[in-house]
Amino acid sequence: MSGFCAAILAGGRARRLGGARKALIEIDGRAILDRQLEVLAPRASRIAAVLAEGDDSEPFARRGLAVLRDPVADAGPVAALAAALAWAAGETLLALACDMPFIDGDVVDLVVARSRGADLAVPCADGRVQPLLACYGARSRALVDSSLARGDRRLASLPDAARATGLTVEEISGTEIRNIDPELRSFVNINEPSDRSWIERR
Repeated sequence: MSGFCAAILAGGRARRLGGARKALIEIDGRAILDRQLEVLAPRASRIAAVLAEGDDSEPFARRGLAVLRDPVADAGPVAALAAALAWAAGETLLALACDMPFIDGDVVDLVVARSRGADLAVPCADGRVQPLLACYGARSRALVDSSLARGDRRLASLPDAARATGLTVEEISGTEIRNIDPELRSFVNINEPSDRSWIERR
């Protein structure tokens, strides 16, 4: 798989986790970041990490990642996505949240394949769009920049906003994804200490 770059959105304050760096949380002895890179490195042409201003970049740089910074402080993932799309420079971008330990390479392949010819390819899992394991084409950059300028942080609204502006959107159904990832583990994330305990018991 080639023809796309990837950005891991790794900023944010993680207040519910006491300020822990989500990407570096270990699951079964391995950092989430390393688990993600194992999947992304053989597939993506290049990989970046998007951090908040002031975040320590060393754990990401020593893993060979380009380090980007949120262009607007405390603006949430839409700011990180804007930075990632600027860095992508017209190449298809896979955007990935840093707190998802179990991404499946075949799910990544599916999302990337469905992005061909589309401005946005976004999975739906359990009835919810998943904009942080999704592909964004070059024309989606203006849409994301506009959302950031308006102060609209709702990434889940991007597919509808894209359609409204004439962009093409590929939504990948939960049924299609379950054929590859029956339990939708690719979309499991860690937001609270209890999430980590639940994951480690599985």
